[in-house]
Amino acid sequence: MAMPDYPPYTYVQNGEYKGFGYEAFVSIMADLQQDFTIVPKPNYGRAVKDMQNQLVDGLFLASENDERNKFAEFSAAVSYTGWSWVWLKQRAELDPDSAEFKQNAVVSAQLNSNPYLWLMKQGYKVAGAPNDIRMLFTLLNSRRVDAIMLPELTAKALMQQEKLDPALYSMQLEMQLPFGIYISKAYIARNPEIMPKLNLAIERYHQRQNKPVTVPPHSKLK
Repeated sequence: MAMPDYPPYTYVQNGEYKGFGYEAFVSIMADLQQDFTIVPKPNYGRAVKDMQNQLVDGLFLASENDERNKFAEFSAAVSYTGWSWVWLKQRAELDPDSAEFKQNAVVSAQLNSNPYLWLMKQGYKVAGAPNDIRMLFTLLNSRRVDAIMLPELTAKALMQQEKLDPALYSMQLEMQLPFGIYISKAYIARNPEIMPKLNLAIERYHQRQNKPVTVPPHSKLK
């Protein structure tokens, strides 16, 4: 199973796998009594390509898109992720809700990530697009782009890791999406029972957490 570098969901620290996405996956696999091997990947682009080429059997955690659905199946939601705009607070003229922003703002996201693919599909002016998600703040802070898009929790985790002052940034939620587990269709062909069993295990995981998975309320930080 491919595990992208995507703090705070999934990442490697001091040689150990970390993140609540990793912990949830391990819990779900233990419930399934399913053996697995984790293969850390530097980004989603590499993880998805390796799944497509059958170098790995799946990917966690991820949001859904049509391209991935061609060669893999998406599980029930393990959690939800909120894609957010982040921009420099001193750029008070920027308004992600405005038509002018969509037409004129230069924006970025991690290359081949779902936010990147969504921005391209929606017709935003995308530039930079680094493989390393940590470079998004480098682009933003150097004013090479006007705004970046990534999950709110990832943005906050990167600010903490890179010792960036959160007070310097504005953040606004764009959308909430299910975050789940992809299993390749090649693996499913060999193990046709895996997806029903996996989805039931995810349901039991939420029961163990004593709460159903729900879409978090919209929040905006200006």
